[in-house]
Amino acid sequence: MGAARAEGGDSTQAQAPSENEELSKVKGQVEGLNESYIETKNTVDALSKLKVGGYIQTQFQYADTEGVASKAGGDFKPNTNQRINIRRARLKTTYTGLTSKYVLEFDMLPSGISIKDAYAAVMEPWLKTFSAQAGVMDRPFGWEVPVSSSSIDAPERTRFEQTYFPGEKDLGVELIAEPGSDMGILQYFNLRGGVFTGMGGLTLAGSNPPGQYDEIDNEFDYIGRIGFKAPFNDINLAIDGGFSMYLGKSTSVNDTSFTWGDTGFVATNGGNLLQTFDRNIMGVDAQLYYDLPVVGGFSLKGEYEWGKVATPKNSNSLYNPTSLAAPHGASGPIEERNVMGWYLMGTQNLTKWFQAVARYDFFDPNTDAEDADIKLGSSNTSAADLAYGTLGFGLHFYWDSNTRLTAYYDMPMNEKAPETAATLKTVFSNTLTPITKDIPDNVFTLRLQVKF
Repeated sequence: MGAARAEGGDSTQAQAPSENEELSKVKGQVEGLNESYIETKNTVDALSKLKVGGYIQTQFQYADTEGVASKAGGDFKPNTNQRINIRRARLKTTYTGLTSKYVLEFDMLPSGISIKDAYAAVMEPWLKTFSAQAGVMDRPFGWEVPVSSSSIDAPERTRFEQTYFPGEKDLGVELIAEPGSDMGILQYFNLRGGVFTGMGGLTLAGSNPPGQYDEIDNEFDYIGRIGFKAPFNDINLAIDGGFSMYLGKSTSVNDTSFTWGDTGFVATNGGNLLQTFDRNIMGVDAQLYYDLPVVGGFSLKGEYEWGKVATPKNSNSLYNPTSLAAPHGASGPIEERNVMGWYLMGTQNLTKWFQAVARYDFFDPNTDAEDADIKLGSSNTSAADLAYGTLGFGLHFYWDSNTRLTAYYDMPMNEKAPETAATLKTVFSNTLTPITKDIPDNVFTLRLQVKF
């Protein structure tokens, strides 16, 4: 018995280490799972900071004239008045850390790939109000320029914005102040502003990428907007708005310049080479959002812009030297223009699937010129001095939360020159249309947009 107890006691003692081993094994497995969980969590946390988005816009367009010059997605090719094309195909990646952010966006079209956004940002961690970013980004001016091309109500931006903010982007450094909801009355204001090259989305003839945005003179452009927001939640109304400034310079690479006299441009020969001319634009904007009872969401947006800019001779686009090669003077002379533009745009939801949109925009590239001043000869005027009013209207159909089908009709109406200027014409592919009458350049757009 004693021996048996002794053997039994040995057996009990022999089982104790085995249980400990099992416990150790289980503990090891738990720790292993915990390590895997932590590793997985770290991976998921890192991936959650990376967002990938984008959209594709494919469209059919029909114009009432072959080879028409158009702001509804670009000029039509000679001898054509209809086309199917991919207007935009964007892929955007954003990584947001605790106090920094990276953004990279491409536009990938059959004609080539271009950068739309490429900037790095840092955010201060204390007030969570201020941030700074550097790279290629939206110009902080008005409402229409920086808003996403996938979110604008009409298919394209207005003629003023397309002319003086081409491509909407520029290379520079920007400071941003966006107070949070705990900042008292300051939460209703915001500020964005920075220093930019002024080259925007323009492509320089003879330059090679990535020189597209490079600075080409000693002048920087300063762009900024101070905005406000006024929510009236009790009545489902919100009003936003702001005041914007664009202060820049254009350096002449020609010794001749033109300024407006009494009834036409007057040349100044000599003394203009490498002199700077103003590129200044001011703007005010406002947006109203109201949830109409029964009917649904309604919005009304508008901007008014004015300024003085330097343009090439017989053109209303911004002046930029077209050659970096010495000696200076490969480009034509500068014209100084007082310009103005405005638009009013409204949208109204019609059930959860449909939304109606209408917009009228006006663009005057020479506010000094009267109708009678636009003629040939000593006036030095051209079709570039014509003012345009454009009425557009359309309908959005939301197939699902990612897909929007748009039918939209643009009707530009140009200022008319006097009959005495009948020889002053605008050039299409195979016709010369006198600008003594309205130029036939209406365009219908049917666009499918898928966004994710």
